[in-house]
Amino acid sequence: MISIAIHIALIFILALLFQRRLKVEDKAVFITAIFIKIVCGVLLGWLYWGYYGGTGDTLYFFDQAGKLYNYFQIGQVSFAEWFGFQEIHLTVEEFSAQTEPRTYFFVRWLSYLFALTQGEYFTMAIYMSLFAVFAAWKFVKRLTLILPDHKSAIYVAFLFIPSVTFWSSGVLKETFMVTLLYFMGYFIIKWYHKNSRWLLIIPILLLFWALWLLKYYVPIVLVPILLLTLLFSVQPGFLKDIRFHWKLTIYFLLIISGGLALSFLHPVFSSGRFFELIKVSHDTILQHSTEAKIVFIDATTPFLFFIKNIPLAWFTGMFRPFPWEAFNLFSHIAAAEQFLFVLLFLFAIRLLFVIKITHQEIWWILGIIIYSTVLATVIALSTPNFGSLLRYKVAYMPFLWFLVLWFVSKRFNQRNKG
Repeated sequence: MISIAIHIALIFILALLFQRRLKVEDKAVFITAIFIKIVCGVLLGWLYWGYYGGTGDTLYFFDQAGKLYNYFQIGQVSFAEWFGFQEIHLTVEEFSAQTEPRTYFFVRWLSYLFALTQGEYFTMAIYMSLFAVFAAWKFVKRLTLILPDHKSAIYVAFLFIPSVTFWSSGVLKETFMVTLLYFMGYFIIKWYHKNSRWLLIIPILLLFWALWLLKYYVPIVLVPILLLTLLFSVQPGFLKDIRFHWKLTIYFLLIISGGLALSFLHPVFSSGRFFELIKVSHDTILQHSTEAKIVFIDATTPFLFFIKNIPLAWFTGMFRPFPWEAFNLFSHIAAAEQFLFVLLFLFAIRLLFVIKITHQEIWWILGIIIYSTVLATVIALSTPNFGSLLRYKVAYMPFLWFLVLWFVSKRFNQRNKG
């Protein structure tokens, strides 16, 4: 209890020091975001410890992090092995997380937090939630400097969407992922607007590397889209005289070729087993799903399975579950949130033909839609379970929420000015 009290006091002091630098109008938003995030991290732990009877990914990660730290303490794992400088010499029975590289990377990082908190699960959950909300706050503050007229849309999308906030809190890979993603976004925006920009490439590359090790499919999709969207929105000289439809063609061709080139750096793609692994993941998750399962069209080969289900997978990843597909309290809340998103998405499509959109904004709209479309399709198809899908959607849903809320905000601002 003394250890927990010390950490809570430390967390409180850090939050207090951080918020002292904020403007008065931002303090209430920041404090609320911290409070909700910490509560979500604790609730997520309670959900797995209590409601699910002590099973689930978060408890497996916690258990494996504890084992790794304990092996280090008794000298069975060296300092170099613990920090990843040397290959670990443990059997699979002793440490099973090493069989999956992404899980091993996360568990190794988590073991450092285990050491700091002396194995207090909920203290670890609070720290991870705190890291995530700090990263999100740095990102949204940079974003509001660029889009000062859309502050509310930015705050809601990246700080207060219930399912995103909940499933990116506590001891989960997704919490670490959004921390890396938002910090990378913060440094990219800062790099884009600072004269000393080249020094900022170092943290960007480090964050990209960590994100690659944790969730390789996110940077594979994000990086080509982000780089090309930045390029086309700036409109350098060689692009200015090209007609828009040709620019659009070049944009899509470069995204496809860039994504393919980047993807083949990872064994999943270079081995030629991408479609097979999606089908294997789909079948495994479907086998262990009951009322939460998502049914796709079967096919004779993994490639045909992928091609046949692209439309349904995209629709599922973007808009489901619907209210009539909910099966418990948590899914009803998520379904209500998704239903609201569907209504806003349809309204945004209508606004697309009403509001004035600049040439630069078109590329950012396209970028968000392509990024979300690719991830929504692949994630939904490989994860045919609504519970798991809601968790994995945190990689792209904040950006989709921002897009639809941006349309509403832009319409509101134009009506006020007009």
